[in-house]
Amino acid sequence: MIYGLGLLEGGLTWDYATLVMQNEFVRMIMHTIKGIPVNDTKMALEVVRSVGPGGEFISHQHTYQNFKELSRSELIDRKNRDGWMADGGKDIVQKSYEKAIDILENFKNPSPLPENIQRQLKEIVKEAEAETAEIKAKEKEKTFKKPKF
Repeated sequence: MIYGLGLLEGGLTWDYATLVMQNEFVRMIMHTIKGIPVNDTKMALEVVRSVGPGGEFISHQHTYQNFKELSRSELIDRKNRDGWMADGGKDIVQKSYEKAIDILENFKNPSPLPENIQRQLKEIVKEAEAETAEIKAKEKEKTFKKPKF
């Protein structure tokens, strides 16, 4: 597990868009860590031979069938500036907020957690909220204490 997805300010703040963005980064890292297969199909030795020295691979059918395996991103836009601007010029932060909002508004869980697990999670959150309120109250008390002379 990678700790801290979505967390800001050393864990004091949690942000949905940051979570979405970092999830994309982790997915890409995990894809890279998995490794790149080295075999006849992936190396496309026949394609290399057929294209020959000085040829180009971008229009070859093998390239078209396999290029998306390398790196796919939903949030990182790899178009040139004109293409990016034509699509609205949204940066990764804007796209992350839009995706987070879409998930929050439209996600339908096909298999919700069992009731007992939901109750336990709610209790954990309730305890954490009470602990946070207690810490805040103590901090507030320290702030408003008048010095004794």
